[in-house]
Amino acid sequence: MIALALLLAASSPNESPAIGPRAWIQHVYAGYANRGFSPFDHPDRYFAPPLLAAIEEDSRLAHGEVGYLDGDPLCDCQDFERIRAEIRSLARSNRKASARLRVSLGVDQPRNLRLELVQTRAGWRIADIVTPGQGSLLHALEESNRKERARQHR
Repeated sequence: MIALALLLAASSPNESPAIGPRAWIQHVYAGYANRGFSPFDHPDRYFAPPLLAAIEEDSRLAHGEVGYLDGDPLCDCQDFERIRAEIRSLARSNRKASARLRVSLGVDQPRNLRLELVQTRAGWRIADIVTPGQGSLLHALEESNRKERARQHR
């Protein structure tokens, strides 16, 4: 336990491929203890390449305005006092994992979401975020991007 704590303390999420998905998720959400933390400051540390590409395309297509993604997908929120994530269940198969979370924000109702993870050379990354109301973030972003590309090419 002490060795894991030292590994996590000495590394960022992109430098810890040896840790399991549960510890990686806990490490990611621990980042919210730092005021001003955003997964978008270093998105390659958190998102798998397909989701990262969809997020970046959404931003590019928005031309400085708000695109499809208008909040933090790791809490399914825009505002929060303090984020606390409880891993309700975790299933792992080879280089993939699926975690059901309950995310408390401190000011609003808790959010339930599912993180679909994939293990890359750099460690665990989020391949998709699924919420009860919105469904798959990756699919929603891809669809929004497709529509926006078509609109801009008219």
